[in-house]
Amino acid sequence: MLRKSPLLLAPLCAAVLLAGCDGKGKETGPDVSPTASIPAVAPPEPPVTAVPPSRNPLASFDRLDAAHDGSISSAEYAQGAQSLFEMMDMEHDGNLNAAELQAGAAMLAELDGLTPQSLLAVADTDNDGKLTLSEWMAFNNTRFTMIDSNGDGLIDRGEWAAPHTPLPEAR
Repeated sequence: MLRKSPLLLAPLCAAVLLAGCDGKGKETGPDVSPTASIPAVAPPEPPVTAVPPSRNPLASFDRLDAAHDGSISSAEYAQGAQSLFEMMDMEHDGNLNAAELQAGAAMLAELDGLTPQSLLAVADTDNDGKLTLSEWMAFNNTRFTMIDSNGDGLIDRGEWAAPHTPLPEAR
């Protein structure tokens, strides 16, 4: 008889478990109507720069002079230019569009009074309404050359403080 009891026990357990089912179906949560409205999604906010203009890598001689040797090399200047580009590229797509340039307008203004429109007019060489890193760096290489008035490949404090040549005219 003991050998047959496990065989009798399995159907008995199944019968007890199934007895709790009343045929109404399983409750899994609130009923959701197929016509329920989908929550509205707010339109995206324009990009903003999280970096205050006081941290602009191109606005301070001391910040650019990474070697602390009293002059800014073209490599130091290029590193600062790339850092500013990355700060303003809020979409992280390798381009600065009009909204990103507008969000960074306060930082651009520290660079010879640039506005997003004047920067695009001068530096957007393919006229697609945005700046690639290549266009940005070409603009900043030109700017470095304009500030380096004696042409020695270094910007000293005197050149940094002197009035700079105006930006080239837009194409």
